[in-house]
Amino acid sequence: MNKITCICLGVKSMEKAIRFYRDKLGFQTNCNEDNPPVCFFNTPETKFELYPLDLLSKDISEDNPPQGQGFGGITLAYNVEHKDDVDQIIKLVRKAGGKIVKEPQSVFWGG
Repeated sequence: MNKITCICLGVKSMEKAIRFYRDKLGFQTNCNEDNPPVCFFNTPETKFELYPLDLLSKDISEDNPPQGQGFGGITLAYNVEHKDDVDQIIKLVRKAGGKIVKEPQSVFWGG
């Protein structure tokens, strides 16, 4: 369990964030738009993603988005090889004292 597969940064302005990372810092991406719904950068081993902050908060909890509750707008993903591995990882996190803010679920994009 020693991997982070995606770091997602919730941003207030996709356009400004993309200009910063893609155009100023030179991060490689297939995003050609200035305001796409999501943008992934081609970073080695761990993907770096930009996503609108308000949508990221709602993704965590539709009924009670964590904005203004200490949520810094960053999420970390740990992807597994097999769907059955998810339960083992969640049990390990709970046993270690971690708090599961959003229970695992199947999503349309496969995460």
